[in-house]
Amino acid sequence: MKSPLAEITELLRRETGIALPAAREAALHAALRRAAPGTDPGAFWRAISDPASGRGLLDRLIDEVTVQETTFARDRGQLDTIDWHSLQRAARAAGSPTIRVWSAGCATGEEAYTLALLADEAFAPAHAPVDVLGTDISVAALAAAAAGHYRERAVRAVAAPSRGRYLDPQADGSYLVGERLRRLVRFRRHNLASDPFPPRDETAFDLVACRNVLIYFGHPLVGRVIESLDGSLRPGGLLMLGAADALMRTTGRLADPVTGPAFPRRAGRPLRRPLGRKPAQSREQRLAAALDAADKGDRDGAIAQVASALADNPLDADAHFVLGLVTLEAGEPARAVAALRRALYADPAFWLAAFTLGRAHDALGDAPAARRAYERVLRTIDPADHRHELILQQVDIGDITAACRLRLGGRP
Repeated sequence: MKSPLAEITELLRRETGIALPAAREAALHAALRRAAPGTDPGAFWRAISDPASGRGLLDRLIDEVTVQETTFARDRGQLDTIDWHSLQRAARAAGSPTIRVWSAGCATGEEAYTLALLADEAFAPAHAPVDVLGTDISVAALAAAAAGHYRERAVRAVAAPSRGRYLDPQADGSYLVGERLRRLVRFRRHNLASDPFPPRDETAFDLVACRNVLIYFGHPLVGRVIESLDGSLRPGGLLMLGAADALMRTTGRLADPVTGPAFPRRAGRPLRRPLGRKPAQSREQRLAAALDAADKGDRDGAIAQVASALADNPLDADAHFVLGLVTLEAGEPARAVAALRRALYADPAFWLAAFTLGRAHDALGDAPAARRAYERVLRTIDPADHRHELILQQVDIGDITAACRLRLGGRP
């Protein structure tokens, strides 16, 4: 028989998709105390099992385990890659005068308002032809987003001229979102784990941003959510993920120096599968082709390219890493573990291989081994390490660090 805490953990996973590893047991206890002070796990489980009153209590717990701190203009470098005028052309081609944007898992709204701000600046002095939808599962987070009241720390990355244009300073040093942004943004509840894509009564979008959300989800759900988000785009639209989110599944486009962790739909520069390739094809070309084949679901083609690279150099850490990615996505975590261990044997400081090894151990249910892998990432991660440029282009170290800390039981 499961303990009440295990029952609550499983219910949260079913309701929200959030995977709470054993290392986060203390954090869950704290969330229970905040949601229902003075209630132990057994009493809490009985209370949320009550058909009449349990839903409200469960929603309070969901608020406690999902509300995460965020800020305006987080990971600004990635946001600056958005070509708002190209999105406008794609929207017009689809018969819409408005660029439709979805900030999925928007928490307290900073990202949704940031996207509106960047769009408005791109079209200045005219008003931006944009409609930004922010969604989250947390009722409390959405209420805070609608209020649009932020402390200095949340807006510190917004340049002074933009603050003056879009944010109204308050006597206590805080800020309220001004009307120019409010008219571009709306909020509603949506559960990425169980609700329809796109959200009910919404049409397809030109830009979907879902950054630093999927690191909370269990392995099988991540791929389904990414595919559903991608399916919510119009032709020519853009799916923007955080680097750690993108790494939760096969990341063939990770090696694309143009898009990085932003995934353009029916766009970009796809690589031709190298059937009958010439012997002169470089190692880099073979690994790029392997990543591209994996992204297209061509597992055998990807493995063939990796095997070719490894035939030339059996200690090619990047090739072993790509093999680990491909086999993990194919549902072969044990094979992925073997490949990723070889990558780390060839390069003990290859922290991205260690991160993916942690994912593979998670998929096998080996929590101690996963923990060791994530601890290894935090020991070895180095922004100055450029030995794996093909793999590491535009990977945000902060996202990887946050994902590891989360899985080790802390806050991201």
